[in-house]
This record gives sequence, structure tokens and C-alpha cells, in this order.
Amino acid sequence: MFSPNIEDIEFLFESAGQSISVNNVATQAIITNTGLAEHEKKHIHTINPIKMGDLVTIDDESYLITSDTAIKRYGKYKAIMEHCNFTITIRVVTKQLMRDENGNVIYDAGGNPVWIEIEGEPILIPSIIDQQSFTIEGNQLRVANNQILVTVQDNEVNRDKLKVNEIFSFEGNYEVLNIDYTNKGLLVVTAEKTTS
Repeated sequence: MFSPNIEDIEFLFESAGQSISVNNVATQAIITNTGLAEHEKKHIHTINPIKMGDLVTIDDESYLITSDTAIKRYGKYKAIMEHCNFTITIRVVTKQLMRDENGNVIYDAGGNPVWIEIEGEPILIPSIIDQQSFTIEGNQLRVANNQILVTVQDNEVNRDKLKVNEIFSFEGNYEVLNIDYTNKGLLVVTAEKTTS
């Protein structure tokens, strides 16, 4: 079997590679084009391990690795990554008891403490968004006018903030209907436009 010279591969990455970040860690990679597609896809080649769901940043653009890459091929790792065509926004709101100037809790006429909502910095999540055309439920074909599929990195923040019935913003507000966990490293969220 062909066994590549590691020093030659390292030299290739040093001379032809470009600086990128994978999950906010700087590294060298060789990026090549795939065929034309509806969404921009590229091949990524690295010496360091990469996996499905890794978030890659190239020239301030975000990409998600959408293919599995378990072992090295000819001394390097290779995967397909897809451009994050949108960013979804999640509001961060905390509730606090309303207090007077002396720090005492304020109560309403019914004797209940008054709570106020304080809006914090929103969470911005790089995402791949597609329009969902249809689903099959039982024996029925359901056409979804206002539904989208949102693919994001599977991480602690995204799992916490993207739960069923939660709301996020993207060209309006969307409510999470379902989450598909079957692609290790990725969350595929089905969401429907809502008026709230």
C-alpha cells in the first residue's frame, strides 16, 4: 500500500495551505472546489483531525463540515464543507425582580413580586438554511409553505437554545418543531414561521 512521506505532506501544507480556523483554533488547510451546487461546497484537506460538525472559518466566512472523515487518506484528512448561508439570532432574556432605590422587592396590587425582563447580547449562530418542500406523515404528503431546515453545529449552546417550541429569528420569527440528531456533530432543525 502507498505510504506518503509525512515530511513532504507537511511541506505541501506549509507552502500551499492557507490559514483558517476550525472551531476557533488556527490551523493550516488546503481548500479545493467541488462541482457547482445550489449551496457553495468545498473540500477541506488538513493534517490535523477534522470531523462532521466542525465549524470552519475562512476569510470571515463560516462553513460546516457536512461529511464524515474518520481516517486519514494519503496522510491527510479530507472532508466536504458547506457554506453557512445565513446566521440565526437567538434572543437572550433574563428575568429579575424589580426593586426600589433601597433594594427592596416591589410588589403588585395582588401582593406578588414584580418581575422585569432584561435583554442581553443575542446569540448569533452560523447556519445552513434550506426551504423544506414536503414531509411524509403516515400516509399523507404534507407541503410546508413556511417551514425551513436549519443545519447548525451540535454543541452545548445550540442544544440548549434550540429546543422544540423555542423561537429564533431569521427573516422573521421561527418556532422549532423538530430536531434531528442522526448526523453526529450536526443538529438539523425543522422550524416554522410564527407570528410571535
